[in-house]
Amino acid sequence: MVDYKKRFFKFYSEKNILLALSKKELKAKYSGSKLGIWWAIILPLLLALSINLIFTKVFNIAISNYTLFVLSAIMPWLFFSQGLTEATNSFLANTSILKQGVFPREFIPLSSVLGNFLNFIIGLGVILPLFLLFNFRAILFIPLLILSVISFFLFICGFSLILSSINVFYRDISYFLSFGLMIWFWITPIFYSLEMVPYPYSIICLINPLTYFMLNFRELLYYGRVDFLILSASIIISIVSFSAGYYIFLCKEKKLLKRL
Repeated sequence: MVDYKKRFFKFYSEKNILLALSKKELKAKYSGSKLGIWWAIILPLLLALSINLIFTKVFNIAISNYTLFVLSAIMPWLFFSQGLTEATNSFLANTSILKQGVFPREFIPLSSVLGNFLNFIIGLGVILPLFLLFNFRAILFIPLLILSVISFFLFICGFSLILSSINVFYRDISYFLSFGLMIWFWITPIFYSLEMVPYPYSIICLINPLTYFMLNFRELLYYGRVDFLILSASIIISIVSFSAGYYIFLCKEKKLLKRL
């Protein structure tokens, strides 16, 4: 039986180790790179501009400031896909550290997510003024944006704990993940709005948990408004994801060590 209270205090008391591991992950990501942390801004901008070129010139999508429309969702998507991919392989990549048990073992996948989270925050902080220039009303919802960012972070943490734990037992998970993310990208309203998807195909988007996070970021950043139904849904999903992820990890922890 897991003593959750004791586990929480151990997690909190050793949080500095988690931060140190996350900083290490972030530095390793840009090790040897000339542009370094600037890639946190360059990559989403390049993707947004490429999508803008294809969909406005080829498919004639008429959405005002379409680059910002895409950017409001592509940045969270990159955080999600990169964080999840790195966290899924984290236990297998850090076997020696994991067996030492000198800190809570969940720190290993969580540090991968937190490293990408720091990357996401830096990129968002630099690009946020572009959204304010387009729609200054967005500044009114910065407190809700902070809440949304934290909620999204918890969602990814929960999902990462699930996949990283399962990947130790079924190592094909990491191979399927890249293919799964590719499909997930297309069924998530990143470069299109939910209204553009006809029924019954829109149901696929609605059962996709990422949809609510992307729509929420777009409402706050691009439209400069808040949809409390979408915001509430994203918060509930994040709580469920994190709770389920932590529970599954704790259930698998002992067996996990034996399989490494």
